[in-house]
Amino acid sequence: MLKRFGDNLSPVVKYWIFLSGIIAVIFTVIFGSFAASYLNMLPEEQAIFEKLFDKLIPFPFLGSMILIAFICTMVSLLFRYYIIPVLRMAEQTRLITAANPDYRITTEGARELSMLAGVINESADAFQELQSDVDSKIHLSNLALKEERNRLAALMSELPYGVVVCTRDGRILLYSRQAQDMLHSTGDQKSGGSIGLGRSIFSILERDPLVHALEVMNHAFAQDQAKPALGLMTKLCGARFIRVNMAPVTSSEDESRYISGFVLSLEDITGEIDADSERDQVLQSMVDAVQDSLGRMRQRVNLLYNIPVTKEDACNHYLESVAQVASELEEHLALARNLYSEHRRAYGNRENVLADTLMKLITNNLDERFAMQSEATVDKSIWLKIDSYAIVQSVSNLAGFLKAEYGISSIPLQIVSNDGPLATLALNWPDQRVPSQALRDWQQAPLFRGSDGTSDSPRTIITGHSGDITITETDGIFCSGIRVTLPTALDEEPAGLHSSVAPRPVSYEFDLFHQSGQDALGKVPLRKLTFVAFDTETTGLNPSEGDEIIQLGAVRIVNGRLLHNECIDQLVNPQRPVPKSSVEIHGIDPELLISQPLITEVLPGFHAFAADTVLVAHNAAFDMRLLQLKEDATGLRFDNPVLDTLLLSSVVHPNQEGHSLDAIAERFNLTIVGRHTALGDALVTAEILLRLIPLLEAQGIYTLEEALSASIKSPFAKIKY
Repeated sequence: MLKRFGDNLSPVVKYWIFLSGIIAVIFTVIFGSFAASYLNMLPEEQAIFEKLFDKLIPFPFLGSMILIAFICTMVSLLFRYYIIPVLRMAEQTRLITAANPDYRITTEGARELSMLAGVINESADAFQELQSDVDSKIHLSNLALKEERNRLAALMSELPYGVVVCTRDGRILLYSRQAQDMLHSTGDQKSGGSIGLGRSIFSILERDPLVHALEVMNHAFAQDQAKPALGLMTKLCGARFIRVNMAPVTSSEDESRYISGFVLSLEDITGEIDADSERDQVLQSMVDAVQDSLGRMRQRVNLLYNIPVTKEDACNHYLESVAQVASELEEHLALARNLYSEHRRAYGNRENVLADTLMKLITNNLDERFAMQSEATVDKSIWLKIDSYAIVQSVSNLAGFLKAEYGISSIPLQIVSNDGPLATLALNWPDQRVPSQALRDWQQAPLFRGSDGTSDSPRTIITGHSGDITITETDGIFCSGIRVTLPTALDEEPAGLHSSVAPRPVSYEFDLFHQSGQDALGKVPLRKLTFVAFDTETTGLNPSEGDEIIQLGAVRIVNGRLLHNECIDQLVNPQRPVPKSSVEIHGIDPELLISQPLITEVLPGFHAFAADTVLVAHNAAFDMRLLQLKEDATGLRFDNPVLDTLLLSSVVHPNQEGHSLDAIAERFNLTIVGRHTALGDALVTAEILLRLIPLLEAQGIYTLEEALSASIKSPFAKIKY
């Protein structure tokens, strides 16, 4: 216990405790000796001593003071030339071995310590030379791996699909540029983007379909079944429709396979959907052409009835016209069959589709094909397991029929959930009189006939989805709408075919497959955490008195890697003057800020960029205060754990003289590019954190919880803003 107490004391406190103890001992010994001698004297001797007391006391007291001064001087010299230099040498030696091999010890202590420093520096030179040899061999060994990575990157860049590789708990390990473009719905690179290494895919795509697909594949693996890639969903990202598929990444342990992650492939089907509309217009023009041909045929047939029997030549002429029209009809119908067959082959797969996405497809189709207005109501939490193309075509066919035959130009649409595995798509026309029999005929009428002779009617399409069509009748003759039931997603899928042949293992290795989740960040090692180092430039140094952010910079750290391509560098309009004294520091021209977004527009992007990470800043209390003052205006809470490199530096180097950003960077041999710019300071803060982690580990500080606990004890933690 005493040893632990002594370890927690600073050298200054130890110095004064040592001196106080020496002074107390000297005075106690000298005056204790006088008191003991006095008590052992006879009464006559004590009387003589009392008469001589004022002459005897000054000399021992003076001698004590001289002795104390001498001892204090020697102790001060001991601390100055031996104790403090030894402590600094220990910190500098650890700095060499853990963070900056180029650093060399300099000491102002005694000659013996200077000799020791020289020996340590010589050992550091030898260690650095040996380390260089090892690094060279490691570099040569990594060339093959780097070549493999380049091949993978080249392959991904050539793929027509976006690719996202994730851990089992959804952390993003790898993504292609195509995937970033597809999922970055806002298109605003300065806002931080919506995809990044270490981020959760569940914050970008809906969680339930992904989790369900993982459960299905885990079940297949447990049953030793080969599971193909799963079609998951169609997602609406801005004005783009994205089809998402999943394939597992497997690992082996103790002769058993398990899913350690998954790969998502993203396909932009916006062009295909646009092609649907174009194809529909072509088919509609074909229908118009067929109707025109039928009209001409009917006209020729009527003329035949009016021709006298003797006019055989005229009759033959009209018969030839009818045959020509019939031939034209056959050509139109053959083309329609081919188009439909090709389209059905391309879109015949069922997939998980968000009900809101299906509704947008239907309403867009009705507007483009028939100029019909539709009032849509949808439960946005519903997922459907459907062939979206077939459903859209069925509804569009009905709408076109209703407009052509009964003049209906507006149809309210609604999708609601049922109590069970079905949802209901309702179409209503309450103010129109449509015969129920017409709807029954529509259900049985083929949409198109395939080239193989088969036909699909709305009834067969819906029943093929395990759904049903119900006519909403107002009486026995007329109806006011229909209700179509469709299967919801996330129902258990049937197991695939059994296979005794295991799939080929994935040869590409990703360290983050085994990274802990971030549900208990306090216990997670610092090396495993995802960080966002950030910095702000402001109009002044008093956030509570109205100073505002004028620049925000941030960069991500994932798995011990600084990701320079995942950063934020954004100027901000402070809506207040920028003092000249501040401009002299950061060099930002106030005129540039007028056209920049407000902080309430910038912070949502930064909040998404920093989701599920640990925030890192230098003198973080200042920057965090600026963010907290904007919580009410933005409705956002920055409740991330926060690490301060100033506090951590004082923890690992309590005996060093400076803990400013420049002083720490100099100790770590870091070059600050863009000092007093938000992104420049954020980058150097990130570099400092990466070098502080091994120094913290050398002191037994491994987890976030331990780092925060150590930071609280720093004297710099008392600063408030």
